[in-house]
Amino acid sequence: MKQLLLIAVLLTGKLLVAQDTPEYQLLWEIKGKGLKKTSYLFGSMHSNDPRLFQFPDSLYVAFEKAEAVVLETDVSALFDEYDVRLDLFNLEILSKNRPYTNSREATTTVYGNEDGRPQFIDAWLQQTGYCAGKDFYPLEGLEDQLKAVEKISNITARTALSSLLFSKEAFVQSYIQGDIATLSKMLKSQLENVPGAYDALISRRNVVMFNGLDTLMRKQSVFCAVGSGHLHGTDGILQLLKSNGYSVRPVKATYSTEPIPAQQMVNSWRVYTVENDTFGFSIPLSGKPLEFASEEDYRFVYQELGQGNTYELIIRSADETLNSYKKQFIDNQRQRPVELTLPTGIQAIEGMVQDEWKGLQWRRIFIYDNKAYILVCYGGNKFMHSDRPKKYFDRLVLKDF
Repeated sequence: MKQLLLIAVLLTGKLLVAQDTPEYQLLWEIKGKGLKKTSYLFGSMHSNDPRLFQFPDSLYVAFEKAEAVVLETDVSALFDEYDVRLDLFNLEILSKNRPYTNSREATTTVYGNEDGRPQFIDAWLQQTGYCAGKDFYPLEGLEDQLKAVEKISNITARTALSSLLFSKEAFVQSYIQGDIATLSKMLKSQLENVPGAYDALISRRNVVMFNGLDTLMRKQSVFCAVGSGHLHGTDGILQLLKSNGYSVRPVKATYSTEPIPAQQMVNSWRVYTVENDTFGFSIPLSGKPLEFASEEDYRFVYQELGQGNTYELIIRSADETLNSYKKQFIDNQRQRPVELTLPTGIQAIEGMVQDEWKGLQWRRIFIYDNKAYILVCYGGNKFMHSDRPKKYFDRLVLKDF
């Protein structure tokens, strides 16, 4: 899976050379062919670099207008599949009397690092759309992307990552300029030594994504974001749209000194409240989690894929006393669990746990109505040293109080 995601990052255009471009070419308006409403196509980069989030005014206008968000794949499907922290097992844990690591440097992730935005661009678009109540549709599944990667096994994760790091600044500058022509040229050059790579990763997928976009635009106005390497060229999605009778034009990029109303509106879509009547709770998150529920138990998981932070809630029958849950927690001279009384008067235990597969985690556990509520969160160096875990724990509200 890491190989897949690193190559997905690679597809957005490594080894680019920054050049002047005549116009911004990342955002396109789609009309014609009987469409009742205008749709938009945007070239994204699978990165959480803050500079890439300096979007033009027109992007906020287009995103606000759209009824649905469309991406290459359902990014949130990664929440329960994959830990994006790349240096998880290089941490010097529980050293120098600090609870997590003696380093507060930003942890590196597949999509950037902790100093970047919480989500990479595609995930931010999807989660902002959820917070706004917009519909969401993927153009292909994770399985489709895995199949494409399997066909070009000569491209290793290490090669992809090295290429990303080597050309990061040149890529960022070219992307900011919106130069999709250079992007396409350099991407082809980079993949040409791997037989079938460009066809598997770009050309064939372009057709699949166009067909999906063609169907969705007939139903409602969409804001579609795909890796910017899929836009340009004779086999690009833009040309496929034109060849099939659509009218497409680049949307001019302007940047106001103060946020325009559309930007203010989009930036206000920051909260997604999870509510569950069966287990009697609500909790605000910054996006929509994956939920798994039955009459007996419940679990959700939400990730900030850019920074590598994970939030979970597990509710199950309380087969033990609260005191018996203490054995889960690290308890030594450096780190001990804390017993506390919540504002509701419920007793809880909070502290650090060493998970066999996910590493160190902060947890808070309490028992209510014969059920154990287990709040879990973990992330990189900075996250684990911050007050964000406690803020997350404190957001859970029981509806009976």
